[in-house]
Amino acid sequence: MPTAAAVRITAVLALGAVIAAGTAACSTEKTAEPDAIGVVEKLPDDTDKAQSKKNAQEFRSWVEEHGTAQQKSAAGRVDRILGEWNDKTGNAYIATDINGGKKPAADPQGAATAIAKAFASWKDSDQGYASVYDVYGNAMLTNYKF
Repeated sequence: MPTAAAVRITAVLALGAVIAAGTAACSTEKTAEPDAIGVVEKLPDDTDKAQSKKNAQEFRSWVEEHGTAQQKSAAGRVDRILGEWNDKTGNAYIATDINGGKKPAADPQGAATAIAKAFASWKDSDQGYASVYDVYGNAMLTNYKF
């Protein structure tokens, strides 16, 4: 018959194994994963900040020349554009300062929609989708077809 101390040690070791197994299944990696219907609720990690800033600058320049007044106002809130897209397909994740920044947006959802519509005009594609994220990285508008 095992002693009381041996039973306690066995219980502690078993509990430690359960905790270790539980934490091993958790991941600290922040990779954007779509939910069951393909929506990415949080802005993906920016693996190439220089390129995403360049994408945003090119977008803002295009909107300044071709966009509506509402699109021009909203495009100024675009900080970075992540993702990969080409002439046929792709996904764009648009980081903005909506709900933050120096001047709060009077109509945050309207600004997000204007940005998505401007992006759709800028990058005409057969199967592309743009998602707009607020300053905290939360989705405001997802899977807008462009």
